[in-house]
Amino acid sequence: MKIKRLCAANIREAMRKIREELGPEAVILSNQRTAAGFEIVAAVDYDENLLQSMPQPAAGALPRALRELEGATDDAAPVPPPVAPGTERPARSTIPTAVPPKARPGTGSAALPPATDRTGSDKSRILWSQDPLLVEMRHEMRIMHNLLEQQLSGLAWGDLARRQPYRADLLSQLMDFGFSPELCLRLADAAASEADPECAWRLALETLGRGLSVTEDDILTQGGVAALIGPTGVGKTTTIAKLAARYNQRHGPRNVALITTDSYRIGAFEQLSTFGIIMDTPVKLVRTTQEVQDAIVAFSDKSLILIDTAGMSQRDLRLSQQFALLSDVPRIRSYLVLTANAQHSVLRETVAAFTRASLHGVILTKVDETTRLGAALSVVHENRLSLAYISNGQRVPEDLQAARIDALIGMGEEFAGLYGYGEAAANDALALTFGRRLVANAFC
Repeated sequence: MKIKRLCAANIREAMRKIREELGPEAVILSNQRTAAGFEIVAAVDYDENLLQSMPQPAAGALPRALRELEGATDDAAPVPPPVAPGTERPARSTIPTAVPPKARPGTGSAALPPATDRTGSDKSRILWSQDPLLVEMRHEMRIMHNLLEQQLSGLAWGDLARRQPYRADLLSQLMDFGFSPELCLRLADAAASEADPECAWRLALETLGRGLSVTEDDILTQGGVAALIGPTGVGKTTTIAKLAARYNQRHGPRNVALITTDSYRIGAFEQLSTFGIIMDTPVKLVRTTQEVQDAIVAFSDKSLILIDTAGMSQRDLRLSQQFALLSDVPRIRSYLVLTANAQHSVLRETVAAFTRASLHGVILTKVDETTRLGAALSVVHENRLSLAYISNGQRVPEDLQAARIDALIGMGEEFAGLYGYGEAAANDALALTFGRRLVANAFC
């Protein structure tokens, strides 16, 4: 291992010197500020195993090194004066009188065995990345990056608020609505021509409404075979009970059949069976594609067949099995059930996982439990999905209504007014959210 200490006026010049003198494989061992600038200690042919063994040398390693060093210096030492007769010369039987050929300096052969090239191996690279000095440097650089990003974001947002106060106010309102930052910026761009805040707000919401679509209450008006899919705990079974009860009220009793594929959750079939007994509706449990087809044929006299599926996480590997169970059966329309009180990132990941099922629409549940409706509307808007129904309570079947864009936007405005950010929190959130994007656009 070759270690070198370099001094330079600044870090950039020091790094250039290291690359020139030690090459790109050099490793920085330490750095410190001096009166003349910076001092950096770097090494090449870095061997972490060797460094780890240095604090605790192996037993006998130090005496052996001393003996070899003493033996090597004997050749260059002056001849001692003759010993007087009768004087006994000290014994040196344990120290060699000559340097071994492989360690004798000045010979034509290599003084040391060829060094193993460790820099190209994957193992060495992994060990280097775990070096405490490098880990600490990366941690400090990450902290400095975050601090610098926060400072620049705050400055960029403050500059926007001074130059374009109406746009900053509109972004603040859209953020209170709960929209994703990307949708906020698109809606603000669409309303950039309006100088009046109220007109700009209405224009932004009109732009949002034009980007959303609904299925026009198709399950309750058209009937057919509909399957509700989605993660665990979003309210699929309760929503099926609401749809079945509402359909019986509208078209008369005994026109609905229920099918469930949920054989994983304890009590899932019993819960749906309880609803079936209350509504005088048949319920059947299926596990295979053939059983699904047979159940649909058996309920062919029913005008609406609702299929309840097992709730699975968007990261569950068994999702593909559930998709195959439904996709192999024609005539089934799949509806994704999303909870409105989930975070935007969770909803986005869920939609990305379940869109493989060829979705016909989206049902939003737990609307009454959310403080911001914008996250769910952002995901629906970004993925160009159609809204089918909204569930805003646990009552069966009262708390279910067909999706209407104006009603959803009205709910969102009400929530934004009730649960909007405080002024200080709003400034911080807006600076971090939009200031970062302003800085990124400035350097593109």
